[in-house]
Amino acid sequence: MLSDNVPIGKFGRRKPYIVIAGGLGVIGWFVLPSLKTFNAGFIVVGMLLSLSIALSDAVIDSLAVDITPKKRRGWMQGVGWGGRGAGTALAGLTFYLIGLNENNWGLAFYLSGGLIIVGCLIALLFKELDILSTEEKTRINWNDYKFELKKKETWIVTLFMLISGAGIAIISTFTTFLSEVASINLEEIGLGITYFALGQFVGASLLGILGNLLPLLPVMIFSTTIYIGGIISFIFIPYSNLTIVYLMVGLIGAINGGYEATQMRIGMEYSQGPIAGSLYNWYMSISNIGQITLGSIVISQLVAPLGGYPYAMQAAGIFLLLAIIPAIFLIRWLNLRNVELKTELSEENASEG
Repeated sequence: MLSDNVPIGKFGRRKPYIVIAGGLGVIGWFVLPSLKTFNAGFIVVGMLLSLSIALSDAVIDSLAVDITPKKRRGWMQGVGWGGRGAGTALAGLTFYLIGLNENNWGLAFYLSGGLIIVGCLIALLFKELDILSTEEKTRINWNDYKFELKKKETWIVTLFMLISGAGIAIISTFTTFLSEVASINLEEIGLGITYFALGQFVGASLLGILGNLLPLLPVMIFSTTIYIGGIISFIFIPYSNLTIVYLMVGLIGAINGGYEATQMRIGMEYSQGPIAGSLYNWYMSISNIGQITLGSIVISQLVAPLGGYPYAMQAAGIFLLLAIIPAIFLIRWLNLRNVELKTELSEENASEG
């Protein structure tokens, strides 16, 4: 909300907050490893570290919404989520190697902190839109929020994000799932997460790029269908064969990456105007709530009654299926809006001619 409404001096409304995030990261990531006991200082530094991540994530997302052209939104989400998968894979492998010697754990924090600071610096290289960076605001304009809250589209996107977020909850329970069902140790789980992240990189990048070339609704239905199929396969996989388990994990990562790129693209399409950053971060937060609370709780509560994780995971498929309903309305409205914009543009060009 602050970066949408309150720029700092002449530095713009996004970049100053990105700098603040980097500064908090320096404190959090580089001080925390030196604290050897759990105390009040540990809690404060941990909160600064979390705030650094939250600020950089939220404000860089908002900057991306501002500067991404309409024709590149699918591509941006695909490359963005693909990059996240590639980074996660690299981090998983790096931390696995660091963890082989417990005395090296401080290095894990220094690397993470250094990379977040570098990421913040890279974000500063992008140019904010002039109309936004020079706009003189000193307080939050609540009328902008009231206007968006009155729109039915805002609440249907919110519903879509909640349900679809619950549908991708399998990634929140994957570690426990692999540990209990496949009976693999911590190092093997770390390797599995690396395969999942590599798959996410491939799936998000591929479907994100194709998303600009193909109609959004068929892409959504296709990604949902193969995701549900992948979840159903959990029931039939021979978990004693570690190679097959890793292949399944990588495949699910690819499917998840493609689905999330499509999901976030819909959120970006409905996050426009003066409070675009607030809207986009609201939608992402709702998706996280669906994933971390609603979906994960439902899955965990069904494990015992249904006889294990492979069967409990099927609840995620039900959420994915339900999410198609609001997605159909949202995509149809987007198509209608695009037609109206093209008509207005044609009329303007004709009148000028």
